[in-house]
Amino acid sequence: MAKLVTKSLLLLFFLLASTSSFVIPDEEPEQFMIGGTPTVQGAFPAVAFIRTIGRPICGAAVIDERHVVTLAQCVLNGTFHLYNPRLVRVHTGDILLNPVSPTRETRLASVIYVHPNFKAHTYENDIAVIRLQEPLPLPSNEIEPAFRRTRIVGNGFTCHMVGWGQTAAAGQVVDVQQRSIPIVINDRDQCNFVRHLSPVTESMICAGNLVAAATGPAPCTGNIGSGLYCDGDLTGLLSFGLNCGTANNPPTFTQIRFFNGWIEQQLVRTDVPPAGWSPLDV
Repeated sequence: MAKLVTKSLLLLFFLLASTSSFVIPDEEPEQFMIGGTPTVQGAFPAVAFIRTIGRPICGAAVIDERHVVTLAQCVLNGTFHLYNPRLVRVHTGDILLNPVSPTRETRLASVIYVHPNFKAHTYENDIAVIRLQEPLPLPSNEIEPAFRRTRIVGNGFTCHMVGWGQTAAAGQVVDVQQRSIPIVINDRDQCNFVRHLSPVTESMICAGNLVAAATGPAPCTGNIGSGLYCDGDLTGLLSFGLNCGTANNPPTFTQIRFFNGWIEQQLVRTDVPPAGWSPLDV
């Protein structure tokens, strides 16, 4: 009898997981960012975010009508195996997480391509491309493909990280809206001098506070994967260093220009990674 119940529960799980109506939690992280300025609709039209059963939110950016780019860590489970694409939901066209705007477009993933050399312990090659089940409505006033950075961004240059922040009134959260924070590019050697964890490599960009910044601006855990935009170009995706204003853990981004060639290759792939694929097996 117990075996029959177990088999029935497993069958129910897989049936749910194989349908597009499988419910992905909509809860938000505890904290998004310190500081930041609210954006307006259309200011950063490539911004997207994804939800999975493992992460309530992870940043992304629109590449074309059928693809978004995000972090590898956003689409891998706790044992670093690829999520079932049907359990990954992509949102764009909205400057609010909550409440939902009528301009929001939501799609389920059809295929997910993770960089095969992603290293979970150092966050090297932390990048993935998601193909959508249905195309986005482009051109659109609310959604546009990102202009991906191809040139070096010099130390001391001010860019903007575009993520999410809460608006509160009378002690209550009113909404969670898109916000941008100015963020200055740091010298990589300086970042590695103060960091006590993963090193900042050539394919990454270190930016933002090196010392404590209690009043910000600084990203917190709710902005994993958020985009770094320099002169309007998508330059990076926030991979680690979500320091929430603490010292010696500067925000560090996957540097898009190092992966433009790899991204282009994924857009024309016809193979589908096997269920449970993991970069640990490569």
